[in-house]
Amino acid sequence: MRDIKDKTLTINYDVSIDNLTEKLNKLSISVEIFEEKTSSHQKLLLDHVEKSDEARMHLKDDIQSGIRLITEKMDKINEDNSNMPKLSTPFSHIRSPVKPKEELTNPFITDLSHPDNNEVLMKEAPQLKEWPTFTAEGEYDHT
Repeated sequence: MRDIKDKTLTINYDVSIDNLTEKLNKLSISVEIFEEKTSSHQKLLLDHVEKSDEARMHLKDDIQSGIRLITEKMDKINEDNSNMPKLSTPFSHIRSPVKPKEELTNPFITDLSHPDNNEVLMKEAPQLKEWPTFTAEGEYDHT
């Protein structure tokens, strides 16, 4: 009886070992597939990194050459400006004419902001009945 038990146990162990071996083989295959996919993704990622580095370097070179060109042009402009003759004005600042005091006291010359301006203008304007009328006759009547 013990022999039968031992044989049964041995068979069970063998089956378990076979199952375990099969599962390990499947797991090994899965790991290999994963490593292949990962390595292909790594290659793609490295390609993208290299391309972006190249583009960044070209852009950096373009920017530096642009800065160099602008600096040269600014230096040329500054050199041309320093060679220009200096213009001088007769006065160091613009002077406004000084009004004599009698002008300020003249009642007919007032500021535009003076409140009595309208009254003065109305007094000097001709009366409404003195204004010419247009009859729509003749070549100069355009109403």
